[in-house]
Amino acid sequence: MKNRRQARISAAQFATMVTSAYLGLGIFYFPRPLVSAAGRSGIYGLWLDGLVAGGLMWLMFRANRVVPTETLSEYGPQLLGKPLGFLIAGFTIAYHVALAISAAILYSFVIGNIFLPTTPIWAIDGAMTVTAAYLALSGTAGLARTLQAAYLPTLVVAAFSVVLAISLIHHPVLLIPSGDLAVMPILEGAYRQFLIFIGFEASVTLYPYVRDGDRRTAERYSFYALIGVVVVLTGIYEITLSIFGPALVTQLRWPLAATYGVISVPGFFISKLGTLLIVLWTIVIVAFMALRLWCLGHDVNALFPHPSTKTFQWGVVIMALTVMIMAPLIPNAKIDDILSTTYLIPLGLGYLAGVPLLILVAARLRRHLVNHLRLSSESP
Repeated sequence: MKNRRQARISAAQFATMVTSAYLGLGIFYFPRPLVSAAGRSGIYGLWLDGLVAGGLMWLMFRANRVVPTETLSEYGPQLLGKPLGFLIAGFTIAYHVALAISAAILYSFVIGNIFLPTTPIWAIDGAMTVTAAYLALSGTAGLARTLQAAYLPTLVVAAFSVVLAISLIHHPVLLIPSGDLAVMPILEGAYRQFLIFIGFEASVTLYPYVRDGDRRTAERYSFYALIGVVVVLTGIYEITLSIFGPALVTQLRWPLAATYGVISVPGFFISKLGTLLIVLWTIVIVAFMALRLWCLGHDVNALFPHPSTKTFQWGVVIMALTVMIMAPLIPNAKIDDILSTTYLIPLGLGYLAGVPLLILVAARLRRHLVNHLRLSSESP
C-alpha cells in the first residue's frame, strides 16, 4: 500500500495510539512485581523503566526516519536483504500475536474473576477480540479518533481516582520513597514490570500514516505521553502501597483492581466509582488489542506482492481468529505471567533495541539504497 495511504493521522493521534500500544499489558499486575522484588524501593524500578522506555522509543523513532513513508515490513526486505527482512517481519507478526493473546486472556481472567465468574473465559475473550477487530477494520483515522474519544478520558478518570483514594491511606509514611537503593532488587523489579511498557514497536507500522510534516511533532508528543503515563503510574504505585502496605501488595492477585475496588464516592450517582474504573479499563485493553490487530493486518498485507485493502482486512480477521482460538489455551493467569516474564519481556527488549540498531547500521552502510527507497516510496 505504498504511497496510497489516504487516511492520515495527526501528531496527537499518533501519540495516543503509541501509548495505547503499550499500556494495556501488565497493568493489572502493577505494582506487584516492583514491590515483590524491591519493596518500598520499587518506585525506583518504575522510574528506571520509564527511562529505558524513553531511550528505546528514541532509538525506534530514529529508525523510523530512515524511510518514513513506508512501514518496516515494506522496506525491511530491501534494506536488509530478503532473508533477514522477512525474518524480522515474521518475528514482528508473531510478537504482535503473542502480545494480543497475553492481553486478551489476562483481562478475561480479571473480568471473569471479578464480574462474570460463571461466564466461560473463551466467551469474554471472544467478545473483546471481536470488538478489537471491528475497531482495527474501521480504518486508521477512524481507529485514531475512537481511541482519542474513549482512551484519554479513561486515563484522566483513572488519574483522578488517585486523588479520591488519598482519604483511604493507612500508611502515609510509605508515600516517602525509601532511601534503600539496593541495585539488584530494583533491577529485578524493573525487569519484571517492564511488561507494562512493551508494545511501542507498533510505531514502525504507524509512523508512515502520520501527516507529512507532523512526524517530528508526533515523536515529541509521544515522549510527553510517556512522561504522563509514568506520572500516573507513580501516583497509583504510591496510593496502592500506602493503602495496603508492601506485605499485602505482594499477596494481591490484581493490585490495581483491589485499589479501585475500595474507592467509593458517597452521594455520587455511582457510589462505587472504583468498580466503574475497572470496567473503563476495558477500553484500554481493547485499544491495545485493536492496535495489535491493525498492525498485524498491515504487516501481513506488506508480505503480498500486490497489497490491497482486501488483504489487509483478511489479515485482521485471520489474526483475530488466531487470538480467539489460542488465548483460551492458557489455563490461568499464573501461566500467563510466567510466559510473559520468560519470553515476552526478553524478546521484546531484544526487538526494541536490536531492530532499530540493525536498521540504522544498514542505513549508514547503504545510503544510496536508502535514498532510492525514499524517492521510490514518495513517487506517485
